[in-house]
Amino acid sequence: MGNKQGCLISLFFVLVITNLVGLYYIIDSHSRFTQAMAQNTEQLASLQGELNRLASGGRMAVRGGDVASSQGGADTDKVADGGNGQGAFAGFANSEFRQPQAEFGGRKAFNVQTFSGNLNSIVRNEATTSYVWSICNDDLAVRNKMRPLEFEPQLAQSWEISEDGLTYTIHLRRGVMWHPFVDPVTKKKIPAKEMTSDDYLFYWETVQNKDLPLDHIRVYFKDVKELTVIDRYTFRVIWANPYFKSLEMTLGLTALPRHYYRPDPGWDDKEYAAQMRTSVRNQFVIGNGPYRFVEWKKGEGIRFVRFKDYYGPRPYSDEIILREIPDPSVALVELKKGGIDQLGLSPEQWVKESKEPEFKVVTPEIKTAVEDSLKWSELKESGKTPDDYRFEKYQYETASMAWYYIGYNLKNKLFADKRVRQALTMLTDRERILKDVYYGFGKIMAGPFTPNSPYCDPEVKPFAFDPQKAKELLVEAGWTDTDKDGILEKDLDGDGKAENFSYSLMIASTSENARKFSAIIQADMKKAGIDMKIQPLEWSVMIERLNGRAYDACTLGWTGTLESDPYQIWHGSQADLKESSNHVSFKNAEADKLIELGRKTLDPQKRTEIFRGFYRIVHEEQPYTFLLAPVSLRTQSKRFNNSRVYTLGMDDSFEWVAKALQIK
Repeated sequence: MGNKQGCLISLFFVLVITNLVGLYYIIDSHSRFTQAMAQNTEQLASLQGELNRLASGGRMAVRGGDVASSQGGADTDKVADGGNGQGAFAGFANSEFRQPQAEFGGRKAFNVQTFSGNLNSIVRNEATTSYVWSICNDDLAVRNKMRPLEFEPQLAQSWEISEDGLTYTIHLRRGVMWHPFVDPVTKKKIPAKEMTSDDYLFYWETVQNKDLPLDHIRVYFKDVKELTVIDRYTFRVIWANPYFKSLEMTLGLTALPRHYYRPDPGWDDKEYAAQMRTSVRNQFVIGNGPYRFVEWKKGEGIRFVRFKDYYGPRPYSDEIILREIPDPSVALVELKKGGIDQLGLSPEQWVKESKEPEFKVVTPEIKTAVEDSLKWSELKESGKTPDDYRFEKYQYETASMAWYYIGYNLKNKLFADKRVRQALTMLTDRERILKDVYYGFGKIMAGPFTPNSPYCDPEVKPFAFDPQKAKELLVEAGWTDTDKDGILEKDLDGDGKAENFSYSLMIASTSENARKFSAIIQADMKKAGIDMKIQPLEWSVMIERLNGRAYDACTLGWTGTLESDPYQIWHGSQADLKESSNHVSFKNAEADKLIELGRKTLDPQKRTEIFRGFYRIVHEEQPYTFLLAPVSLRTQSKRFNNSRVYTLGMDDSFEWVAKALQIK
């Protein structure tokens, strides 16, 4: 995902837990990250209009409140909140949602399905790595969770925007410390060090390093003229051209610790890039946020502890555990045993494996999830909730945040003809997949924006499941079963040799949902004379195949920030870049023109019209079979207080546990 802030693709987007500047790969599962990034954006169109008005309508300045020094009062049994839960931290982002009666201590344990092996969120464009990064790092500013128009300060003390909306001056808080660490290469103990403007300059220099695979980031900053350091706590970002996401992108800039990632001043840019991609330092995270990375045990999980010199309000838990549990059924067992405290449920688990009275549904209706969760939280505070349950269940909409798809490698001659791609979509029974695999928890998609996005053209309907029409399109494209073996064939190279219509669908081995719906698709493809093989792969292998374009088709998801910019995934300039997000190598000149025009169009109504035109092109071309935008399904221990669905989704950082119920 200057005074106000917001989110993306969803999925994605949403609550910006991290300084996300792009879209991130997700596995098709209801993982904790997906849910944390979930949000309800029914008012997105009006938010966009207001954001653009604020970004371009004159000089603005934002001042954060006075925040305690990192050496002082934040590390007490209870923060000096006064009577409203804010106190000394009234100027800190979302402090209004902290509760003065909260008790501190204990641990929170969550699960993730898999880690890729690289925890460097700069070079690893995936959701789980980004989530790990976010636990250890803060942003310059984040959106208010109930008032998404408002950006509120974290690392930034204040910021100013010029009248033309092109120059942003950022004033950093003083006393923000990078976590101390033992260098994994030199084994030297490195003490805590103050974060400064130079750490943002270092990030900027890193993004500009062409030897690093950062095209998914660079596309968002292509119109930045320069980032300059004014003094130790002030830096300036100057945009050369208007960009509708310039506010979000500027406040989403990441601080990067030079003393960790480039400790040797003798490295040239090539050596630094090589180290950045492969160094053992990528097995560790150094941050400036409330939790310090302690250890990563491969195959088990990651442990974080509270950073006692944190500059902001004290986090409620003293420890966070991320356990690596690939099997969702095992994760549910661990939840019931107390091994983890919260779990993203699959639709089947929600319906069949988490029933009353052990599990209490807090939000029975998605449309009223915000209100229902608040009422329940208030009942818990007053001691009026029943005692005959152990876990709470929350459902809330992620349709504008995350979405799943099947992507076709357009470098493969099988998929060169759009009639073939349309036929493949018509052979994908999305209504059945939604009903039988997702139990109705989602919305079928027709194009590259989710149904809740203003850029989604409501006049464009998803291609219906129509095997007969699909067969007709395949015949038009030259595919016939001339040898009567049940498989279509065609001379693709013009050399007189017919090739069977046979390909592999790459899926993440940990995704049970992908296994289920790919089996449904496989059966329907076979009936139409297409040999589709299912190819389960480990997540890290899958990422490498995508980056190298070494696959036929894949099924994955995207997640991101509040306002969607399609450039990263769809612009033709990204098609031939080895590790770009346009991994299907989509190229369309008219689509490129609309993307470029939409990026510089600040008027939200005009931009909506432009991006809807782009949407119609991609729908017609079908480089993806767009599957669905899922609903977020989450369950957690009833030990937690102040659990709420916000406008920007759920956020466990405001949840706390009474001392008598804390787990150490």
